[in-house]
Amino acid sequence: MDFIALTHACTLIALSYMALKIRNLLVIERLQALAVPLLTGAASIVMMLLPLPGDSLFSDLKFAPIVMAGLRFGWVSSLLSTLLPAGYMLLEHKPDWGIEAVQALLLPAIISSLFHRKEYDSGYFFIRLADGWSVCAILTVVRVVSHVQRETAQTSLFWLSQLLMLVFSGLAIMALIYMFNDENKIWIVQRKLELEAKQDNLTRLPNLRGFMDIAKRTVRSRRIAIMMIDIDNFKRYNDTFGHLHGDQLLREAGQLLKTAVHEQDYIARYGGEEFIILSHMTDETQLSHYADWLRHNIEEYRFYGDSVAGTTISIGISISRMPGDELRRLIAEADEALYVSKQSGKNRYTFYRTDQSQQKNA
Repeated sequence: MDFIALTHACTLIALSYMALKIRNLLVIERLQALAVPLLTGAASIVMMLLPLPGDSLFSDLKFAPIVMAGLRFGWVSSLLSTLLPAGYMLLEHKPDWGIEAVQALLLPAIISSLFHRKEYDSGYFFIRLADGWSVCAILTVVRVVSHVQRETAQTSLFWLSQLLMLVFSGLAIMALIYMFNDENKIWIVQRKLELEAKQDNLTRLPNLRGFMDIAKRTVRSRRIAIMMIDIDNFKRYNDTFGHLHGDQLLREAGQLLKTAVHEQDYIARYGGEEFIILSHMTDETQLSHYADWLRHNIEEYRFYGDSVAGTTISIGISISRMPGDELRRLIAEADEALYVSKQSGKNRYTFYRTDQSQQKNA
């Protein structure tokens, strides 16, 4: 029996490990609502296919994957996960398959989902080990009560089997939770590294790499506007007050712009003293008010040294003609419009014109 129990536990852990790796694939993440019930249900069926000892001291662990689905994903995924193994039991014409399906599949799905927490959905929180033990304890109590109602006498062997099953199933669930949390910890570290790789260290805004990823996806499906922003006379500011104050100005200007941009728009540091905005607006009148709003936010803020020389920004704006426009061309056009703003007196915005006749506004 000990070897069979160990075989069940090792098989369960191996299946869960494979499921975690498969679920982490990009394609599977997009199809998670379908992938989780399929993988969980398949794991439960495999557990039912393993041999069992002739005595009653041990039963299979087909409920364990479903418990994990309930803890991590909630009641929808856990209930859907019972369909495959329940269907298999029906096809096998097992005696009392309905009662077994309720006790070994449906109840674990319902009870475990009661311990699911909303914060688990983000992927940034770990499943509590205590919740796993609680589910196993409740399932044991339900199993004992059901048996007592059907049988008039309970032998010492029955009580021993229930105790052993509680301990063994609890340890199995603990192993699965620990493995899931460890895999989740690796995922969190990877996401943190990815975020840092796409974040500007000085301003804490997204960098150009992060901006391009978002903008490329957006421009495929809709028209957008690109706004290139440059801090006027930044080199002179650096020479006058030093690089430390220059860095502080960039940080403050970046946060001011981040606060001022519309919620659906996206801002990043382009490089040096330049910032770039992806705007969902494409109407010139609205964009004119938008650019003025950004310009006045910077102009009215009191940066260090503004008593000597006020800080302003110049803006260049390019609007895509249709969804699917070339992003790099739009950025280049906004950069050309920005150059016109700089050459025309600064502290203003300019729209790019294909005929090179640029529109300027103070």
